[in-house]
Amino acid sequence: METNNAFPQAARRRALYFLLACLGVMLFAAVNYRVENPSIVQHEERREMPGGGGMEQMGGDMAAVSSMMKKLQENPEDIEAMRALGMSFMDMQAWDRAISFWDMILERSENDVMALNQKGFCLFELEKYAEAAEFFERMLAIEQKNFHAHYNLGVIYKYYLTQPEKAVAHFQAVIDAAPDDPGLVSNAQRELGSK
Repeated sequence: METNNAFPQAARRRALYFLLACLGVMLFAAVNYRVENPSIVQHEERREMPGGGGMEQMGGDMAAVSSMMKKLQENPEDIEAMRALGMSFMDMQAWDRAISFWDMILERSENDVMALNQKGFCLFELEKYAEAAEFFERMLAIEQKNFHAHYNLGVIYKYYLTQPEKAVAHFQAVIDAAPDDPGLVSNAQRELGSK
């Protein structure tokens, strides 16, 4: 039986080692990126949509979005419909569309902590870090011990606005609050340790 030696065994082995090395470099780069560019926390309250159906069901279902838009047209002051639409567009990663609904809520209630948080998150995703920080700071003016706002500000100040002294204060506030969220506390401690 004759074998085809067009691609010798030694060359195959070198090609395999090369591919494994490339895979290793890609894995290292991905982990390194995640360590250097952590994401903020999206803290949201899950609420039932008016008229039945949970937020989980809304997802990307355009019929449900259309139904909620119609409901909002019929009652332009329906805050829960605005929340449902804002969350739905966030689920679709349509950040600009989601912001329009958070703005509608904030026009009616400028101290709505959930709307401030969600708008801050959308602005972060749109890479408008200074604007996002303003909304998280507004949250803290209302709820001084809001540890999610503190953590989000810590990340923004440390990695995106290069204000490490502010970041340290916010991460320390999370640790001092000792919330019932061990993952968040652990992340804050890790961030403080990697000044």
